[in-house]
Amino acid sequence: MAPSPRGWALSAALAAVLVPHVALAQVGVGPRGDVARPPNRPSGGSGPMFTPSLSLTLTLPRKPRPFEARDANQEAQVPDAVIFILKDGAADPLAIAARTGVAVLETVRLESLQLRMVVGRLAPGDTPEAASARLAQSPGVAWAQPDHVYQGFGGASSKALEAQGLTPAVLATPATGTVAMIDTPLDLDHEALRGVAVTQRLFGVKAAPGVHGTAVGGLMVGRGDLVAPGRGARLVSLAAFLPAGDGARSQTRSLARALDAAALLAPNVLNLSFGGPDDRLLAALLKVIDDRGICVAAAAGNGGKTGRIPFPASHPAALGVTAVDARLRIYPFATPGPQVDVAALGVDVTVAAPGGYRQVSGSSFATAMVSGALLRTEACARSRDPGAMRAAVSNAARDLGAPGRDDVFGGGLFRLPPRSAP
Repeated sequence: MAPSPRGWALSAALAAVLVPHVALAQVGVGPRGDVARPPNRPSGGSGPMFTPSLSLTLTLPRKPRPFEARDANQEAQVPDAVIFILKDGAADPLAIAARTGVAVLETVRLESLQLRMVVGRLAPGDTPEAASARLAQSPGVAWAQPDHVYQGFGGASSKALEAQGLTPAVLATPATGTVAMIDTPLDLDHEALRGVAVTQRLFGVKAAPGVHGTAVGGLMVGRGDLVAPGRGARLVSLAAFLPAGDGARSQTRSLARALDAAALLAPNVLNLSFGGPDDRLLAALLKVIDDRGICVAAAAGNGGKTGRIPFPASHPAALGVTAVDARLRIYPFATPGPQVDVAALGVDVTVAAPGGYRQVSGSSFATAMVSGALLRTEACARSRDPGAMRAAVSNAARDLGAPGRDDVFGGGLFRLPPRSAP
């Protein structure tokens, strides 16, 4: 249902006083990266901050909890584990493991690659690098690698949304298709997800809902007063991150299974609001996903000016997304780099969280905004051409910062490309 002009005006007036740079801890961020602030309030007022309503009835989220977040300083790999990939017709993985001094924890067939992934546990004193070198010499092993660790990266005024082509008229028209996400489990009972066509699969995690996944899912397709560019589409949660307070983490073994499932599912759009080291196995899966016509958006990270764009945003199959505020200023902790493709609204966004709502900032949430909007593009919704999507987004972007493309904003502010689908 389209919002009333009065509702939009009220929302815009209240949203205009939002103070930038308030953020939520990203997935994988521990206490060292979390600095809580009291909720921002307008001068002389006592109500909480919120984003513009997209319904006729404006219901204020009560006291959303804001956070500041930066990328966590964490280990890049699991210290006592190794992953090796078996060729077709390879010998028993138990025999290979025994010869190389590792113990088999699990064996998983990755259907999209037609390969088997074996997770091994190392003996005391062994290292992933040493075990990988030994395993790589074994007949039947395609390659071996560490089990890398990943973290997620953790409203808007109507003018900022309209600058991205997300006008009230566009948002009033339901999106179609399917968007998948790899994140923490969702709070499926949250009011923002009631009535949404949602399915959830778990990969090495329990169903306990996480803040990060619930926020990302709600931003893409949520109902009520949340800004959700993909509202009306189906949502598939491929939960592979373990919630831990406001943060969570995952690793190669779980993400490989989730990406394999995404390749087989073939949604229109895949949202990857996380990052970590380059990974050969995950990169191979992402290439299959791209080849199958799945549009991918990935978070460019919150590592600051000295950070490095993480995987999967660093992969050519992904649209790398950074965050800006309602005044189109870069998020202070945003990571610059040549793999930044576009910037999108991701600062001071009100999101769904288990038990209520919060104000958040970070590239995770800018990426969710873009993923929801990509459901409305011709390249993702109909022609299933990720390359055409990336070109269309680049051509439609509004230049920000220095003239032309730069490492801070990429091509500029994301704008819904012309000839978009409903």
